[in-house]
Amino acid sequence: MLTLGKIDHIRISVSDVPKALAWYQRVLGLAPDPRYRNLQEAPHSVWMIANPSSTVRLALYQDRGSSGASGSVAFVVSGQEFVDWIDRLAGERVVSRDGQTIARDSVKDHGFFCAIAFVDPFGNGFEIVSYDHTWLAGKLKLKIERRPAKQV
Repeated sequence: MLTLGKIDHIRISVSDVPKALAWYQRVLGLAPDPRYRNLQEAPHSVWMIANPSSTVRLALYQDRGSSGASGSVAFVVSGQEFVDWIDRLAGERVVSRDGQTIARDSVKDHGFFCAIAFVDPFGNGFEIVSYDHTWLAGKLKLKIERRPAKQV
């Protein structure tokens, strides 16, 4: 039977990212995780913040189009479980936010982890994430895109 490993991160919609970053750091002690710096740029525009041990992670994104907050929950699994979950979601005809049925080509390659995003029947967002990137890249024949390092 398939099981979920643990919650990887919770995606939080905010209307003002700099204000949110300051609040989450001041109040909850969550600071930007430098490993996810590349996600801050388009098309992702996500700021991953974490506690010092990285056992709690929130993914902040600026929601420009909606007045209400929304989010999603991400679960982390092994590489093989990730592949099994894709097949399970496809078999159940689960869809992404844009209404496309989940399939192996729905995988998002984030460079050092892979994710598959979907919604429940009520529009609540979920992701399954795996950090077994090298294994998944070979298994799913992902096209690895290397971006040049950003100059500071």
